[in-house]
Amino acid sequence: MKRKHIIGLLIVIGLVVIAIALLNNNSRSSITHKFNILDTAMVTKIFLADKNNNTVELSRTSTRGWRINKEIMPIKENVDLILETLNNTQIKYPVPKSALNTTITRLATNHVKVEVYGNKPLFTLFGKEFFSKERQLLVFYVGGPTADNQGTIMKLENDDEIFVTYLPGLRGYLTERYSPQLADWKSHQVFSYLIGEIKKVRVDFPQDIRQSYEITNNGDRTFSLAQLQNNQNLSRFDTIRILEALAAFNNINYEALLDEMPKQKSDSLLSSIPLRVITIETVKGQKRYLKLYRRPNLSGHLDFNGELFPYDVDRLYGFIDTNSTPVALQYFVIDNISRPLSYFIDTTMITINE
Repeated sequence: MKRKHIIGLLIVIGLVVIAIALLNNNSRSSITHKFNILDTAMVTKIFLADKNNNTVELSRTSTRGWRINKEIMPIKENVDLILETLNNTQIKYPVPKSALNTTITRLATNHVKVEVYGNKPLFTLFGKEFFSKERQLLVFYVGGPTADNQGTIMKLENDDEIFVTYLPGLRGYLTERYSPQLADWKSHQVFSYLIGEIKKVRVDFPQDIRQSYEITNNGDRTFSLAQLQNNQNLSRFDTIRILEALAAFNNINYEALLDEMPKQKSDSLLSSIPLRVITIETVKGQKRYLKLYRRPNLSGHLDFNGELFPYDVDRLYGFIDTNSTPVALQYFVIDNISRPLSYFIDTTMITINE
């Protein structure tokens, strides 16, 4: 009996210790500001959604860093910004009762729901963490700015109070930092390869096949250049220009994601003949594509005779890999990786088959 009593007493003591630990953890969190994540290193996932069914899931992977919807590379600065915001947001004041009904209506019709997940222990006792796993850390709703644009309306889930929040040192509001629009998070990076990572680069000019070519990195600090019109390897070319073209693949970014372009228009573009097609193959066997198309002269640029250019002279449309959403790219960026064959050699050395 004594032994049973001792075991029972130990169990009771254990339960009391766990309860105290849980209460202690909860009391600590209640002291902190309601919309804070004090240790953003524990955050593993942030889910953002609005009433128009726009959603973005940011998740931290063990090997590839942060990703959007598990696959897409995000803009690193924007991920850092939302983590900083979660870490530092403070409550300015609760919305007064006189303005509560109006604020509730505004929040109900226009808000972003934010769900934050992270690796968190069930409780911490004597500095040690117990039963750690991914848990929901915080759920709240982000509304619009206050009338003076110096605060942001926020409400915790399952909390009747609504607050005006702010970020110390920031003059403005926080709504845009919680955007559920993919275009606001998706990295603009098209290519990011060092020369040593590139096996082949192929540039096709479907409207002038004489200028199409393929560059091969032989892996021994030498390169090959082939004219695709007749599959002829060229023995004389400018190696410095070849190196410059390959080096440019280190940082190629598009200007804007054109996700609002009507599908009929993007499908029409894809069914037309491209201006250029760039294919890159890495030493690991990965293949990437970029199809480029002329863009209408939307800005109304004139030539030296005062006539409208038939196409935009600054920008063009592009489709990355198998993605059917077009992007806008600038010629001064794209030209560096898609020079015509004549740029690398004397045009008199090109064999042309009419």
